[in-house]
Amino acid sequence: MAEPASPDSASTPPRVGAECSCPADPRIARHFDERMGRVAVAGELPEMVDVSRGLLELLADVAQLRPTVLELGSGSGALTVALLERGAARAVGVDLSAESVATARRRADQAGVGSRASFEVGDGAQVALEEHDWVVLDRVICCYAHVDPLLANSIAAAGRRYAFSVPHVGGWRGLVNRLIFIAERATDRLRRRPPCPGYMHSIGKIERRLAKAGFRPLRRRTAGLWYAAVFEREG
Repeated sequence: MAEPASPDSASTPPRVGAECSCPADPRIARHFDERMGRVAVAGELPEMVDVSRGLLELLADVAQLRPTVLELGSGSGALTVALLERGAARAVGVDLSAESVATARRRADQAGVGSRASFEVGDGAQVALEEHDWVVLDRVICCYAHVDPLLANSIAAAGRRYAFSVPHVGGWRGLVNRLIFIAERATDRLRRRPPCPGYMHSIGKIERRLAKAGFRPLRRRTAGLWYAAVFEREG
């Protein structure tokens, strides 16, 4: 784990609201609607992936702090529900996919935390967000071609912490990730499924935006081809 670095400044980036002109690619919602639709027919709940487990480990003090949590791109709700089960006071999940939101609600009810969870359909780069103690973006930033509106809107909603995971973009990991993205797009076309475009963004740029908003790195880790980090607001 790298040592925390000092932020450049404490100025908060401007809030981005409904006037944003860079909405998320609608193909992403269609892709996950179809995927979660198949899950619903099978009566199953998707398991948490390794990247999400790694980010959950970086947030292991949730039981001590009992924060409110906002997860953008909450998907099937695996990470949000896990945080609630481990002690989060309440949580809100926002996702582009209506089928994913329905699956997340079902997961929360089955886990017995439905009364403390709220899931809604929305674009994290545009929807009006209430401030929460923690804001989490797990494998979501890579779904946006234009990352600045998403970062501005989500950072403005983070009261104490900002946690995220993204694919590595440099070195051999970055090369492998690019090849995987290309292969996944080709597979979607061959299977005639809605494509799920992915985008790779500079980790340094993301962390500089957080530093300018007054956040400092608290915990970081590499999990395979992915990078996960937790930033905490100074003071």
